[in-house]
Amino acid sequence: MKVDILQFDKLEKKYSLGRFFIVLTISILVCKLLIKYLFIWFPKLDSTDIPLISSILLIVFLSPAIYAFFYRPMVMQFDKLKGSQLKMQELALNDVLTGLYNRRGFMTFAYHLLRLSDRTHRGLILVYADLDHLKRINDHYGHEEGDRALISVAEVLNKTFRDSDIVGRVGGDEFAVLALETPEENINTIRKRLNENLERIEYSVDPLHKLTFSLGIVYYDPEKPQTIEEILKRADILMYEEKHSEQENLIHRRSTDQVLDIIPRFN
Repeated sequence: MKVDILQFDKLEKKYSLGRFFIVLTISILVCKLLIKYLFIWFPKLDSTDIPLISSILLIVFLSPAIYAFFYRPMVMQFDKLKGSQLKMQELALNDVLTGLYNRRGFMTFAYHLLRLSDRTHRGLILVYADLDHLKRINDHYGHEEGDRALISVAEVLNKTFRDSDIVGRVGGDEFAVLALETPEENINTIRKRLNENLERIEYSVDPLHKLTFSLGIVYYDPEKPQTIEEILKRADILMYEEKHSEQENLIHRRSTDQVLDIIPRFN
């Protein structure tokens, strides 16, 4: 916005009131001279009382000044204001860090996509992803690395899904994707592609640390209408079930490793 303000200042200097009066005065003088010589060249016009001709000529010769100092600056300012408004709307719907839709943007477009699914009877799939251990990354390596991890997840989602799908960051470490015209049988394929793309992403903060996320994937059947909030809740439950299951498996593996480490000591 600072650049826009500077541009407006330059615009005001270029089209100042003093310059306008100078151009206006010159235009009137030129107009009067032309009208005078017009009547000399065409005396019949002078003998005929046609004030409309003088008025039309005055308007014609004043038009450049009116355009340059009123119409053109006004149009330019309206264009700049419109551009600023569009930018503000974009910022209101997009996440600044990842470039994805924020929660507001996702919910806005998801609502319309859901209505389209109901009208066309084409199913859709909702993917709810939660980046694992973001707090640990922030605490151990700094928030800059945490931001980089979130950006990496956004890249994975953009790479996995189509441009027509709605991809958003709906929370601090939570992402959601709504994909239209996707059959229920594709759920396992989507899960596989997401994990493969996540493994290929160029992100490493520690050799022992890899990016992972927990997924909740649900199919929306337009024959059984639901709201976007209800679909998100279903996916959120599945996502937390997967996260809880992974944590239990991790605890079990650690316990097993500790037991196996102790056994040789008693042999």
